[in-house]
Amino acid sequence: MNQSRKITEGAALSAIYLVLMLMTFYLPVINIVTIFLLPVPFIIYTSRHSLQPALVMFGTALILSLIFLSIFSVPLTLLMGIGGIAIGMAIYKNRHAYEAWAQGTLGFAVGLAILYATTQFIFDINWTEEFRVVMEDSLASTVQMFEELGVGTSEEELEGIQATLEELIYLLPTIVVMIGLVFAFLSQWASYKILNRWKSENYFFPPFREFRLPTSIIWYFLVGIILTWIYTDPGETMYLIANNLYTLPGLLLVIQGLSFVFYFTHYKKWSKALPIVTVICFALFPFLLLYPLRILGIIDLGFQLRDRLNGTHRK
Repeated sequence: MNQSRKITEGAALSAIYLVLMLMTFYLPVINIVTIFLLPVPFIIYTSRHSLQPALVMFGTALILSLIFLSIFSVPLTLLMGIGGIAIGMAIYKNRHAYEAWAQGTLGFAVGLAILYATTQFIFDINWTEEFRVVMEDSLASTVQMFEELGVGTSEEELEGIQATLEELIYLLPTIVVMIGLVFAFLSQWASYKILNRWKSENYFFPPFREFRLPTSIIWYFLVGIILTWIYTDPGETMYLIANNLYTLPGLLLVIQGLSFVFYFTHYKKWSKALPIVTVICFALFPFLLLYPLRILGIIDLGFQLRDRLNGTHRK
């Protein structure tokens, strides 16, 4: 009976995945939402039946995608399946919500790396060059818009923007991880909502003020800083590693800093508007708050500010 239920659920969720995939491919506006729902069937099935049955469902989804769509849907299914199963296994093992999020982020990052490799070697798509072309087109469109508005741009300004866009190309690994972070959060959140309604579970993300990174992230950040001082030639592989090892932990420390703003506001019983305004200001003026929030995150982790405020810090 249990085996029959597994097969029935697997077939139903595979069909739901196929419908979501068709909507993602053929409905231009709705696909903005459905693309983040694609991992949900894998998350739900894995969280209920563990890894081995999930792999069978994963294989079924790959076959259905190939039959009803095309070979171009297979890399996307690989991405969604790997990320979804990673989160589902964390839920199955009763991991903390933020641990499941981290595991899902890693799963999606690995999936994106596989997507990059398969599309480059099988479909002959060079994502680095594609990204470069998009950046150049974006720059050309921006310059044209300024000219139409009667706002001139100097040669020095254009060179500065061009240099910034070139740096973004070197940060593709960091961008991949951040995309995985967003995909993991949204799909995990949607899965929690569905599981809570469907099976009367009690899955939820704890308040953002409880978000805490491991202290070791500071050391990765410091190593990244040192390596950026040593390797300054963009032609070197270590330059790519150094920049990403500096940027990715730095962005995570910014999230840690934002979390502490929420925590401190709650601790002081101040208005909830303060952290919300901080997030809005960061979204509108990221470069203005980037460094203060990063420093705050480092201080929070390095000096265990929350434990000190609670009186639980051990010397």
